[in-house]
This record gives sequence, C-alpha cells and structure tokens, in this order.
Amino acid sequence: MKALSPEITKATAEMLRLGEVSFQNHPHRSIQENSSRRKTPAGRGFPPCTLHLGASAAKATGFLTCVILHLVFSIALSAIPLQAQDSRWKQLQSAGDELFSQGRYADAQGMFEAALLEGEKFGTTDPKRLQSMNSLAMAYQQQGRSQADSLYERILALLDKTTDPMGGFVAKVLNNLAQLRSNQSRFSEAEVLYKRALAAEEKIYGQDHPFVATILDNLAMLQVTLGRYAEAEKNLQQAVALCQKAQGLDHPETLTKMNNLAFLYSRLGRYGESERLYRKVLAGQEKMLGRESLQLAFTLNSFGDVLRIQRRLEQAEPLYRRALSIIEKASGPDNTQAAPVLNNLAIILRLQGNLSEAEHLFLRSISIREKSNGSQHASLGTPYANLAELYTQMKRYSEAETFYRRALAILEGALGPSHPEIAMALFSMADSCRVQKRYEDAEPLFERAAAMMAKTLGSEHPMVGRVLSSHAQLLRAMRRKDEAQTLEQRARTIASNRRQETAAGVLTVNYDDLRNSIRESAK
Repeated sequence: MKALSPEITKATAEMLRLGEVSFQNHPHRSIQENSSRRKTPAGRGFPPCTLHLGASAAKATGFLTCVILHLVFSIALSAIPLQAQDSRWKQLQSAGDELFSQGRYADAQGMFEAALLEGEKFGTTDPKRLQSMNSLAMAYQQQGRSQADSLYERILALLDKTTDPMGGFVAKVLNNLAQLRSNQSRFSEAEVLYKRALAAEEKIYGQDHPFVATILDNLAMLQVTLGRYAEAEKNLQQAVALCQKAQGLDHPETLTKMNNLAFLYSRLGRYGESERLYRKVLAGQEKMLGRESLQLAFTLNSFGDVLRIQRRLEQAEPLYRRALSIIEKASGPDNTQAAPVLNNLAIILRLQGNLSEAEHLFLRSISIREKSNGSQHASLGTPYANLAELYTQMKRYSEAETFYRRALAILEGALGPSHPEIAMALFSMADSCRVQKRYEDAEPLFERAAAMMAKTLGSEHPMVGRVLSSHAQLLRAMRRKDEAQTLEQRARTIASNRRQETAAGVLTVNYDDLRNSIRESAK
C-alpha cells in the first residue's frame, strides 16, 4: 500500500510502503527491491582448471607458467570495468532508494533513470536492470505519471522470457502493478494481481513470511475499498499476527498492519477498538521512525478521522495540522499525500463555522487530485461531495447540486451501485435537499442511503442511526409524526446497542443546530 508508505527504514526497504490512510482513499503500498548485495565473482564464466605436465614437457614449464599468468592477469583486468560498473549501479540505486524513502520522488526518479542506464550494460534481463526498472516505475507511480503502467508491463514481459528463477521479484512487480490498477479504479484487475502476487510469495517463502503479510495487507485494503469488510478483517488480522511473530510488536511493518486494522475498525464504527490501536501505533512509530516520519503523518491523519467522526473536533484538529506539516515539509505542499489531510482539516473547519478557510482547503485538495489523476478519478468522489456539503451550508445551492451530481457519477462508476462512500454522498445530498425544503427530492435519497449503509456496513452501524435520525427530521417537517417517531426509536436503539454516538459527521452537519447557533449569534 503500504499502500504501503514512502517512509522506509533501510532494514525494511523491500517491504511495503504505506500510502495515504484516510476516509477518502486508502492507497495500497508498493514493494521495492533493495540495491543488490550479490557480487559477481571476478572470474565468472571461466571455470577453474588444472594443467598436468608430463616429464617430456618439463622444458616448456616456464613458458606455460607465463601463459597461465598472462591469462589470469587478462581475466582480472577484464573484470575491473565490470566491478566498476556494478559499484556505480549500486551507488545510484542506493541513492534513489534513500530519496524515495524520504518522499522525494522526482529526485529519486533521476537516480533510478541513471541506475537503469548503468544496468543496461549487464543485459536485458539482468536482475539489476529489472530492479532499476521497477524502482523507476514506482517513482513514476508516486508522482501520478502514466509511464508507470507501461514500465510494469515491460518488466513482467521480460520476466516471462528469463529462465532465472525470480519468483520473489515477480511477486513484488505484481503487487506494485496491482496498486496502480487500484489507483486507476480498475479494482477487479487489481484483485487478480494481488492474488497472483500472494500465491507467488507463499510458494517461495511459505505462508508465515513477512512478505506474505505485505500482500495480505494490500489485498485487505482493496477489500475495504470494495466494502468487503469481513474478508478484509480476516486478512488484516492474519497479516498483523504474521508480522508480530516474525518481526516483533514495534517493528514498522507490524505497526503498518495495525494501523490498517485500526482504519477498518473505524469504518465499521468500532471506534473504541480503533482508537486503542491508533494510540499503540503512534507510540511505536515515534519510537522507531521519529517524530517527522511520513508514516507517522498518515497515522495522525487516520486517528484524526476517528476523533472527528465522534465529533471530538478540538482533539482532531491538531492531529490533522501536525500531519499536514510533516507531509508538506517532506514532500512539498502540492504532493498527493497532502490531499486527504487537507480535505479532513477542511471538514473540521466547516463544522466549526470557518467556512471561507474550509472552502480554500477543499479546493486545494481537489486541485491536487485533479492534477495528479484527472477530473474523473474515484478519489474525487468524496471530496466533491464534501465541497457540495459546504456550498449547501453557504446557501450556494446551485453549486452544491453540481458537485453532488459529479460526486455520485464518479463514485457509482468506480465503486458499483452499492458502496458506503456512495451511501455517504446520498445522505449528504438528502440533507441538502431537506435544508432547502425540497422534501420530495430528499426522501428517496434518505431511503437509498439508509438501505445501502445497512447492507454494506451493517444495520447497527452508527451511520445508519444518523441517517434515520435525519430522515425523521424530514418526516416531522412533512408532518408525518408517527413515521418520524418510528425512525427515531430505531436510531435510539442503535445508539444504545452500540454505546456510541450516532452523529458520525463524516459528510454531514446538523443544519438545525447550525441555524439555531446563527440565530443566537445574531441576537
């Protein structure tokens, strides 16, 4: 994913990198090979031999010795440029790996391109050349550049032609291409690639290796995206267990899997479990990776989501601001990693009534995504809905309608007819219609949102209660008191059973409360 993360320690450079973790998107992570540490023997291709001299050849011994020494000296001389090339390649590849781990993808790209030029000297299917191609494709991918796609395909085509057993490397390329397909919203292709990568890793390393945990983790986060939470939870729990056993509780890769399990729990409304895991992950990451690591920033953003969903806004805001500061310092203000944090911080500001700054941050987040992925990418669906929510709050209803329709078209095209993010957008649009007193338009939207959430999240999820509560407000406005009371009772039952607040606040704001507060301020 990651989704995995650009923040990699040298000890774990082959492992997955955590990508952004947020309500909007959970990017999967890539696996990159370390610079090769294998050395080619100087005399490779020249098997050792022994000369047996008979008595009749004794006079020629001196001559033969000279010939043998000359051959050995010539072979040694021919090996010097090969060793120099290998050393040069290692230097460039290692420098690129280090820049990549710092999130400096454009600089890493330059180093990988230079390493690839050196790798050309070793042969078309040489492991060093293929490794540099994979690293370069990853650098392209992190910058949203289209060259990544064809480069991964070229690597796989070359691997099909080689007789050198490189199953582990094949799995890594398959994983990286799966991540790219997921980012392109080509989810069915991504799942097939992840499963191929998982089978390859299990064949080489067995089922208990950390590399297997990496693929399981990426596959699970794709399943979260697709709303297949039961499968995702099983795979994430297995990935966490594998990493804890092989690498220990505080290892960065164990912490990454724990982070993703916490994210899943937040999506399931299991906020207490999610918060406990996030606190463990943050403590471990600060200890192992430092206070300025990108992985820490992603976890801060995700933990902020859990607090925001529970309306603990004053606790969530500093987490988002710290995460944004780390990302901007490491990767620049326009990096795609900043987009989800900007979006989430904008939601906080909107809920606090700071509408002008919220609009600025929403637009900045959307602009980053549009420049990186185009205006129809799945990652824009929820941000468009969030901006529409803001415009409703600002009474810019025409603009709100435009962005709601854009959001739903993108989400339904990318995620299919039934998905939690689609349900969130429907809920938000229904509330917007209710505020405008477009009651006949609002009611079917509430009904669709509630049914979709119950199907994908479970009938006891707090967001289902939130939708029912808002729908009840609509029915009261339509003077359908009995129906409203029925929905209100169901919402109270959900809240009681879950012992959680039903006002999840992911996309919506209580406009009645807002209007009352405005009236009080006016007085």
